[in-house]
Amino acid sequence: MAARIAAAVRCHARSFSTASEFIRAPVQVFGIEGRYAHALYSAATKQGSADVIEEQLNSLQGAIDSVSGLKEYLSLPVCSREEKKASLGGAFEEAGMDPLINNMISTMIDNKRSTKISGVVGAFNTIMAAQRGEVSCKVTSAQPLSDENLESLKGALGQFLKAK
Repeated sequence: MAARIAAAVRCHARSFSTASEFIRAPVQVFGIEGRYAHALYSAATKQGSADVIEEQLNSLQGAIDSVSGLKEYLSLPVCSREEKKASLGGAFEEAGMDPLINNMISTMIDNKRSTKISGVVGAFNTIMAAQRGEVSCKVTSAQPLSDENLESLKGALGQFLKAK
C-alpha cells in the first residue's frame, strides 16, 4: 500500500514540472559554481539575453580583479548580507547590469557563496563557449611550430571535431 502511494506521489510530482522549465546547457559544469552557472544560463536563454549576460559577467569579473578590496569585501564576514546586497545592487543598477545577474549575486550572498562568484563566471563562460561550438585545446611543443605544421595541426583538429 505504501509503495502505491509513493508511486502515485512521484507520478503527480513529476507532472508539475515540464521539460521546458529548465533549459539544458550544451555542456555540463559541476560543483556549486556549475549549479549557479546552469541556473543563470537557463534563465538567460529563456530571456534571450545569454550573450549580454556573458559580457556583463566578464565585466563584473574584470571589476572584481581590478578594484582593490572588492574581492575581500565580498568575503568579509563582518559586513552583513543586507549591506553587501544593497551596495552591490546599487552599483549594478548604476552600471545597467541585467537583473538576472543582480538576482544571482544576491542569492549567492544569501547562501554565503560570494567567494565563488569568479568560479561561476568561469563556468558560465565554459557553457557559452560550448554553445558557440568552441573547444579549448592546449598544444605543447618543444619548438615553435612552423606555419606548415600549424596548418596541419589545425586541419587534424578540425577533422577530429567534425567526426564528433
